Amino acid sequence: MIRATTKDKTKAIAIINETFDANPSVNIVIGAGGNRSKKISRLASYAFIKALNKKGAYLSTNKMGITLCFSSDDNSFSLKEFISELRFAFSIPVKKVLETLKRESYIKKNRYKGKHLYFWFFGVTKGGNRAAFELKNNIFDYSHKEQLPLLLETSVQRNKDIYERYGFYVYHEWKDSGGGHTLWFMMRDVK
Repeated sequence: MIRATTKDKTKAIAIINETFDANPSVNIVIGAGGNRSKKISRLASYAFIKALNKKGAYLSTNKMGITLCFSSDDNSFSLKEFISELRFAFSIPVKKVLETLKRESYIKKNRYKGKHLYFWFFGVTKGGNRAAFELKNNIFDYSHKEQLPLLLETSVQRNKDIYERYGFYVYHEWKDSGGGHTLWFMMRDVK
């Protein structure tokens, strides 16, 4: 696993675009109308820049997988992050911005409050070989080294089941996080 740099932005956005097009949580935020690819790209750009700013953007060594994972106590701010967040916000309808702010407020209110590593995005392109295992193992090692639990949210049942196989458990469940989808708040304790 290698720490991503600004030079990796295009590749990172391409991986996130490919892997999150059908994600219910992403679709709740971006909506069904307009240029979906553009909206996902802007969301991916914002997420990548935010994680990069927090020193939490990583690529697999074959550059076919990405994870955005950073410490919850990193409150660093960058103008680039703010601008990319605004670009994304202006690409979706005002109603979606308001819904997203309300949704994020609920998530923050119900997220575990102790210091943790936030496992925000994880995606591997088709044919990524062992990239998923490389990223997973390195993030788990990072969690162990820092003695911090890993936290994530997912609205994809298949992903929830996979995370549970790797030691995550549900600590909060939001039955209708939007569009009738359940959002699972998950944690993996330090091992």
